[in-house]
Amino acid sequence: MFNFAFSSMSEAILMESQNGQNHGIYVWSVFLIVFGALILTFIIYKNKIRNLSKKIK
Repeated sequence: MFNFAFSSMSEAILMESQNGQNHGIYVWSVFLIVFGALILTFIIYKNKIRNLSKKIK
């Protein structure tokens, strides 16, 4: 059912391409930036909704 492209954790972190270049650091840094931005956005809007609900009551 699952067919993973990486055989070890180090391969998943490094993500070596066919010509020998490691581009995993770029992929994981973009992933962390996007994931962090999403979490931060949800936290900010959760606080805004909480403040608005206090003002309504």
